[in-house]
Amino acid sequence: MFMGSSHKVDIGGLLAGGRQRLSVDQDVALEPFEGVQFSEPAHVHLDVHATGEMLEIAGTVDVRIHGECDRCLGEVDRAMHIDVDERFPVDGEAQADPFGESNVLTGDRLDVNDLATQLVCSAVPLGLLCAPDCKGICPNCGENKNTGACKCGPERATEN
Repeated sequence: MFMGSSHKVDIGGLLAGGRQRLSVDQDVALEPFEGVQFSEPAHVHLDVHATGEMLEIAGTVDVRIHGECDRCLGEVDRAMHIDVDERFPVDGEAQADPFGESNVLTGDRLDVNDLATQLVCSAVPLGLLCAPDCKGICPNCGENKNTGACKCGPERATEN
């Protein structure tokens, strides 16, 4: 089901007590976050169903992240995969809190863009690295130690 650019999906049928499931496949553009750019829209696949007073959402979000390595300042461009397993209370009181766990729900609408943004931003690593074993830059000459261009020697490169 594609709902256009608003990315709000009508879940009224699920909330009315039907035992049906709703499948959502959307590409969602994400805004930059903490120095990380998203070079293409995130692909969001969700299976949504209501169970009593809860809305259960399972699926995946796949996105490419682009940023700067925190150690060597080199470019980082990689795919990020997020498994979705969320449960939200559907009562009106829970939805009234803009900072509450149900803030992606408004009445009988699920905001796929808001859900994807929250999931991706919470999964972006605090320290973005080009590789787990990144050696960083030399504190003396500023060369990237991953490329081997630093000529300071091991004792001088660790002085600072």
